[in-house]
Amino acid sequence: MEKNAAPTAAPSCNIDKRPPNQTYITAWRNKREFQSVYGKIFNSPPDDIETKEDGLRWLKMWRARQMKDFPICVRCTFQILEAQVFDLRSQQAEGEGASSKAMEIKNIYAGAFTRFINFLTENGGGGGGGVGGGGGTRKKSIAESVREIGIETYLVELRHLCAHRSVTISIDVFRRSAQYCMDWLNKAYWQRELAGMQPVSYDTLKYSYAVDTQLPDMSTILRTYDAVAAARVRHAYNVEMVIDGVGLVEEEIELVKMHAEKHGSPRLPVITRQIVGMLQELKLPPSQAAVNAVCKAVFDNCKRMFEDAVRFGDDDKVPLGMAHTELFRALTAMGCVQTFFEQLMVICEQDNVDGDHVDDDRRSSAVYWAHQIAFGFQLLKEFKKACRTWRPDQVDRFGFPPRHEMAKEWYAKRLKSASDQQLILGLAVDCPWHMKLSRAYVLARLTAMNEHTKDIVPILLSLLEPPLSPLEQQKINKLTQVYNGNKFSTIKQANGNVAPNTEDMDGANIFTADDLLEVVAKKRANSKPMEMGESLSKKVQRIGPWTERDVEIDWSCYPLGTCPT
Repeated sequence: MEKNAAPTAAPSCNIDKRPPNQTYITAWRNKREFQSVYGKIFNSPPDDIETKEDGLRWLKMWRARQMKDFPICVRCTFQILEAQVFDLRSQQAEGEGASSKAMEIKNIYAGAFTRFINFLTENGGGGGGGVGGGGGTRKKSIAESVREIGIETYLVELRHLCAHRSVTISIDVFRRSAQYCMDWLNKAYWQRELAGMQPVSYDTLKYSYAVDTQLPDMSTILRTYDAVAAARVRHAYNVEMVIDGVGLVEEEIELVKMHAEKHGSPRLPVITRQIVGMLQELKLPPSQAAVNAVCKAVFDNCKRMFEDAVRFGDDDKVPLGMAHTELFRALTAMGCVQTFFEQLMVICEQDNVDGDHVDDDRRSSAVYWAHQIAFGFQLLKEFKKACRTWRPDQVDRFGFPPRHEMAKEWYAKRLKSASDQQLILGLAVDCPWHMKLSRAYVLARLTAMNEHTKDIVPILLSLLEPPLSPLEQQKINKLTQVYNGNKFSTIKQANGNVAPNTEDMDGANIFTADDLLEVVAKKRANSKPMEMGESLSKKVQRIGPWTERDVEIDWSCYPLGTCPT
């Protein structure tokens, strides 16, 4: 296990380059093992065959440890080193000029060079545009891919000559080319990994060590934020109004006063931005344990946020969304909002969570904020689509001077009078965050849908990528009929259109197996038996598993076990 920090110098090749400051699983146990194998391969004397063979055995063991996502450059190292070791063994056994092994050595080198180029171009060369890769509208040639990663193109010619056997190649060319490949691998991969690799111990991954040290600060930050947001919801704008009385308890007032005195700003919107900035500055490890800790801290310390959702959720004059937008933007940027949303959905769907009974207020607050988050991402998706028609000077982007006028105008027009009640998750067209919803997860939400989630699930369907087809949306509409009356509910498609309302094809509502049996029984009862002497028509004679089916019959309308008469 290694923790890859930012390398000291940016290499010319990005193959096998890991994201900086992230922990990942490797085939080697630690940096010391990696460095030991590196020394055996690159720092041993040229004629030290035993040490290089030991390095080959380590590479084989690494490949056995990690069959999936095994680094491409390590595979290439194994191919070239194996050919070099075979060459050295042959020279030691029969002498430098022996001709009996010369052709076999050349064949070994030819296969190694061919695999070396193929590995680099097919799996990682030139940003994925090599042989068999889709780098754009035109597939890149092998020479282009090799040139992009900093390898001399003469190796491509050598690879072609090896593949087609058109020219006899000197063994000295093979040896010098093999050394060139090893030198390139050394600089492009092995030295880069050694410079950025940091060992990971159990303590650095342990949940209590990585997260609990930040929990006291996180709790204080969130409790202060909750008090400030509660005051803003009650239409307070500065600390004086909080002190004069807006319904906060003494502890909450003291938290607001302490923060204002320490940071020198009495205005509550400014205090909100400061507190959210402090939350984002906490040094938390990029792990799921840290995300879970942040979500738990929000549940434990933002009591007012959940109480106000129950108390003011239906009041159009209370700016709940505006007061909490900064927090949810921060949670989204920290990668926590997805987990927070999933935990809210669990509360919406289940009666008991972690052994605790879910009361009505807790469920109502979870429904409110889950709907706010889902609809906020739907709005962000619509906003990005609308930005495509704007001029470049009207669009706000990260890293440029803010241009929020058009974005705020669009949200105000889209939400009308409810703009202060809804979370606004992004004002820039290049906001990188979005809901990562798998079809399996959405299908599970459909299966578990109840009266609390019936308005949330259709929004999740609109966020799926790739979007659902109209036929799939029509089928899913049938599942929502049990909660939305006789008419099927409309589901907004990704393109902004709305699927039309449709009636059940059979005129009957089928929700369970018993309902299906009842419909089948009615169809059989309504079917007319043939009278005596009535001959089978040509249509009836054609119906059967071994005869041509009747194209005039819509078989999808008939339940299993029945046939038209």
